[in-house]
Amino acid sequence: MGTGVRVVATNNVAIFRHLAAPPLARLGVTYELVAGHAELMNAIALDPPAVALVDVDLAGGNGYAACRAIKAAEASRGTRVALILPPRGVMPIDRAMIDRLAESGCDDVIAPPLTADDFYAHLAQLTSLPLRRDRRIAVELDVDLPAGETTTNLAGQVTNVGAGGVGLRLDAPMVAGTRLAARFRVGDQVSPDTRAVVAWCRAADPLEGGHAAGLTWDGEVPLRTRLLLEQVALFDISDENGALTVMLHGDFTEMTRFEALALRLAGQSDVTFDLAAVRYISSAGVRAWCELLDGLRGAKKRFRHCSIAFASQAAMVPLVLADGEVLSLEAPYYCDPCGRDEVRLLEVGVIAREDDRILVPRLTCGACGAPTELDDIPERYFAFLNH
Repeated sequence: MGTGVRVVATNNVAIFRHLAAPPLARLGVTYELVAGHAELMNAIALDPPAVALVDVDLAGGNGYAACRAIKAAEASRGTRVALILPPRGVMPIDRAMIDRLAESGCDDVIAPPLTADDFYAHLAQLTSLPLRRDRRIAVELDVDLPAGETTTNLAGQVTNVGAGGVGLRLDAPMVAGTRLAARFRVGDQVSPDTRAVVAWCRAADPLEGGHAAGLTWDGEVPLRTRLLLEQVALFDISDENGALTVMLHGDFTEMTRFEALALRLAGQSDVTFDLAAVRYISSAGVRAWCELLDGLRGAKKRFRHCSIAFASQAAMVPLVLADGEVLSLEAPYYCDPCGRDEVRLLEVGVIAREDDRILVPRLTCGACGAPTELDDIPERYFAFLNH
């Protein structure tokens, strides 16, 4: 279902590439490109958009002044403005730029290059676009039932995996107490027969339909089953031109094992980790993660969209990043006038360093429009920048 979000953007090639991507069109996002300051202001005056994406280096003017003008005009006061910085390395960000961003009243700051997912996250921060966080991986279960019954094929989704069993969402119910042999199928991977017991099964939320069930393992779990389910629950991998991106999910705890991921990454020289969906990391999870990175010594490692849980650990334990580079991370912001907490995505290219101080943009509140502040001590939250 479309959202009807309209965007006006200055003609930035990196931004245009993301705006023109089919997924945004399917969500109902439309856009108009403008060449310079005058054309930008005319387009916004004629039909104020939900979002204006404005280069700070803008032909016929500058993005800071354009942002102030958009915010000052009655008709476009509701337009959210994200200022686009020059590509990293072209113009170093310093205190003067941080001050100019704050004085402009901008709602967001973007520092290309960035991925399509991170660009989408910026739009979601500014609009009604849904944040895409929840994830379930479709699996097939070949279930051998007892008492000579024929094999029943059950389609389902893995919702969580633990040391003692697996949570599922199923189309059909199963009877609690049933002992069964299950084979899990993910793509062309198939686990061996794995003995389990149906611990419970109940109707799922009426809006979602189907049934939720929990299986507990019955005896030793085959290694191939455990590795396959860890992969399903913990990570996805995409491969573009030999550069791997690993998308991690869920919690890193004492039950987390990275053996399947370590096997997949063996011998790789260039890996990017996407950590947006990592919700929680315990001290045992930190140890397991650091062991994984230790096996990637010599490989180029990047970390993007680090969740607050991951970024907080990285600030305290340098080994969480090993010798890798952080590209972007979530940061907690707070609006004092309305008491609202916000999580904002920041590229590292929008963070300034001045001697021992770390300076971050002041972004406006999505509810009341007042300036927000980082809800932490910058030198502590961004301590990884000094490692």
